[in-house]
Amino acid sequence: MSRISIGRLYRRLGEETSAPTISAWTLLKRIVGDLIRYRLTLVVVVVSIIAFTVTSLLTPYVLGLIIDEYILKGNIAGLASMTAVYLALLVGQWFSQMVRSYSIQTIGQLFLRDLRNKVFSKLQRLSYSFYTKRRIGDLISITINDTSMLNDVLVSGILSVIGDLIAVIGIIGVMFYLSPLLAGVALANIPVLVLIARVFGKKLKEAHQVTRKKIADVTSVVEETVAGIPVIKAFGREEDIVNSFKEVSRLTVNAYIRIAKLMGLFWPSMDFTVTLSTVLVLVYGGYLTITGAISIGLIVAFIQYTNRLGRPITQFVNMYDSLQAALAAAERIYGILDSREEIPEHPEAVELGEIRGEIKFENVSFSYIPGRPVLKNINLHIRPGETVALVGHTGAGKTTLVNLILRFYDPDEGRILLDGIDIRKIKLKSLRKNISYVPQETYLFPGTILDNIRIGRPDASDSEIIEICRRLGIHKFIERLPHGYQTDAGEAGKKLSTGEKQLIAIARAMLRNPKIVILDEALSSVDTATEGLIRRAMRELMKNRTSIIIAHRLSTAREANRIIVLEGGRIVEEGTHEELMARKGRYYELYMNMLKTQASKAISVSVET
Repeated sequence: MSRISIGRLYRRLGEETSAPTISAWTLLKRIVGDLIRYRLTLVVVVVSIIAFTVTSLLTPYVLGLIIDEYILKGNIAGLASMTAVYLALLVGQWFSQMVRSYSIQTIGQLFLRDLRNKVFSKLQRLSYSFYTKRRIGDLISITINDTSMLNDVLVSGILSVIGDLIAVIGIIGVMFYLSPLLAGVALANIPVLVLIARVFGKKLKEAHQVTRKKIADVTSVVEETVAGIPVIKAFGREEDIVNSFKEVSRLTVNAYIRIAKLMGLFWPSMDFTVTLSTVLVLVYGGYLTITGAISIGLIVAFIQYTNRLGRPITQFVNMYDSLQAALAAAERIYGILDSREEIPEHPEAVELGEIRGEIKFENVSFSYIPGRPVLKNINLHIRPGETVALVGHTGAGKTTLVNLILRFYDPDEGRILLDGIDIRKIKLKSLRKNISYVPQETYLFPGTILDNIRIGRPDASDSEIIEICRRLGIHKFIERLPHGYQTDAGEAGKKLSTGEKQLIAIARAMLRNPKIVILDEALSSVDTATEGLIRRAMRELMKNRTSIIIAHRLSTAREANRIIVLEGGRIVEEGTHEELMARKGRYYELYMNMLKTQASKAISVSVET
């Protein structure tokens, strides 16, 4: 157990995403394209940004005028009126900043809501094969953590940076208007800032990509461990799992420490470079003031402009850092949204009306991995209302065959017909509406027994559900539960036994009233009393319906109208139980081996007692 799970864990830690890399520019264009949908709020943001920029540009200029024209010249009357103007500009700056912050937060939350909805909706549409290639923890991390990361950057980032960029352009313009020479001195360090950002930017993006993957690894390990806790405890592997989790945590911490090291070099370099600009302005501006080239008010205004220039540049560079993490998250998010739906809806797909339930396989072949076929040239005709049992060793292709009927996958060759229509030309929802599937491992959702049965038909009334359960012979069993139909099934149905969950799944399938029923028989781990209830419920469910049973017990196959024996992905025999036993072929061997196994178990139990 530990060697397998830990080995699998380490293989996963080294996995690289197979999704194509999306350029930063493409990601930003897509994000901006999504933001444009919130036009009204964006207008408010733009107006507040302009108002904030204008007031920010005017306040230092007015302060310089107050010093030169009123304070130094002793104009007391004018000083009072200009001070009122200065205060009005400060109030306008405060108000516009408040509106900008609120509007950006609003857009960020709307964007987060809609993006999560898009990702979650896409996950519902993706084909079954997609989930066999991806870790559940990865998908949870993308849906929750990565979308939050993108939102955080949007809230404190892209829209704010747009405002900061406008402010920077405005400040630079005013500075050159007031004193081109002094402006050149103040802006001399900007190339250094850009160089620092470029040098660290690529490294930070790579580091953040690694970090996001490690967070997904942690999520995956926790999710898988919680799901497999009964096995872990039964085999006493708690310590191994803890050690595995510690290793994942160690790798995650190492990824974060690498970011911390980069940031430890990055920010001091940025702060020192920005501070140098103010020092240069103070020294050179002071010299110009002493020589009489500029006024005291102008140098005061210039120092304020330089300080205000430093803040937007710092915010911009800060955003640049955050943007690296956000782009790594965005690449994963849009990678999901761009994932190809391997079971596409045919453009001319039809809606099914009343069906008879006739199924035909015509020369069907299928492989999960190219070159390694699981089904080979299957030809099978299942008549309306017929019960067919699929038997064979593990890996013979039984589950794959029914997965093709449900269109979890499409055949590589050949076609499958439902009432003479290629199922690829039937709308997926319409196809699956006419099929009820009872899997071997039944999943129940958190909620009551009634809620879980109602999944089969959400508009069904309580009385309809109870009547279905009476017909299946499980009403008394449900009534004996602690709270009857209102009994809580627990997470994934953990409060019920395997057999009890199977009964709920049969009731769910019956409520749907389908023409086709697929049952993956699971009777090996149920007690005798529950097995009797399941068999009775199965017979009632299959009445007058086309039924396909994946039979793990050949005793179940005996009750079918026809038995299909699969071996190595091919149909090697078919017929009734009596016909196949008379042939003494593959089915006969399987059946006799089963009897020997049962006899050995009976002798073993007898000896022990």
